Amino acid sequence: MSSRARSLTSVARLGLAIATRRKLPFSMGFILTNRCNFQCSYCNIPAQVSDELSEVEFRTAIDELAALGMSRAGFSGGEVTISPDCESLLRHARGLGLFTSMNTNAWLSDAQIDALIPHLDMVVTSLDGPEDVHDGVRRRAGSFRRVMGALERFAGSGVAIATITTLGPWNLDWIEWVLEQAARVGFFAYFQPACNDAFHRDAGLHPALDTATLDSIAARLEAARSRGAPLGSSPGYLERLTRAPTFSDCGTCNAGRYFGTVLPDGRVVPCHLTSDGSYLNGRQVGFARAFLDMPHPASGPGCSVTPLVESDLIFGLDPRAIRAASRQLRSARRRGARLARRPFA
Repeated sequence: MSSRARSLTSVARLGLAIATRRKLPFSMGFILTNRCNFQCSYCNIPAQVSDELSEVEFRTAIDELAALGMSRAGFSGGEVTISPDCESLLRHARGLGLFTSMNTNAWLSDAQIDALIPHLDMVVTSLDGPEDVHDGVRRRAGSFRRVMGALERFAGSGVAIATITTLGPWNLDWIEWVLEQAARVGFFAYFQPACNDAFHRDAGLHPALDTATLDSIAARLEAARSRGAPLGSSPGYLERLTRAPTFSDCGTCNAGRYFGTVLPDGRVVPCHLTSDGSYLNGRQVGFARAFLDMPHPASGPGCSVTPLVESDLIFGLDPRAIRAASRQLRSARRRGARLARRPFA
């Protein structure tokens, strides 16, 4: 089956699932490890060290969820490339015809990047501001130069690229600067407010991010969009920012219905923010069953985590979120086509 035919079949299957309100793991995230080579000031994920699935177990998870209808597999951490199985799992997922993506802090050598490129459709990394800001937040000198070098190298490959800027008092003055880099290098920039805890939705946001500040962020980003800046965040996402502290309703979120997360220890959850609930472990019952029998939060204040909100909007058939995601993929394909036409040196 051609990639186009496979894509159309996947979309048709998703449409039927949405119409009949049937669960379908269309897009799944695989957190390979919580370990990280950074200790970023706003992130507590590395403190949550846990048992980790083996490569064989992650392959089993990918195979079972693909058989159930998964079309997109995203890999993250912690720092995903710390896992020795990262490249082989990407290769495996891509070999099944899945759309693959990876979230990384981009502390990567050129050789590592070149080895990953053939197995990737999209890469997402963090960019927190100019060098002093980024390195300060990351608590690692040289991280800014690494991430900018990685963005340039991925951009030259035709892989779709995006950044997420986690906003706090350290970088609120640098939003427009990030968008300028996005226009220069050729990526789409997303923005999200810093959370107090990556695993507990009720912990709230950084105390400096009050409702007035969030309203101002949303207004600045919408103004940048109107000027043609390569902003990834959709209008629906910005609207939710202005509703803080109740961004939406976890009870109606599509996490756990059409997308979800496999944690390093094998539990299958709607998202990492609700991972403290009682969920089945794919090691014990199989990953397909763990997804299908996953309980859904009855209520909650929603969140402002970019990938989760944008996915919820897309699967909720928000036309603006769908257009924004489609625009990014079309842009990457056009760039890839231009690169393919370049004459050999």
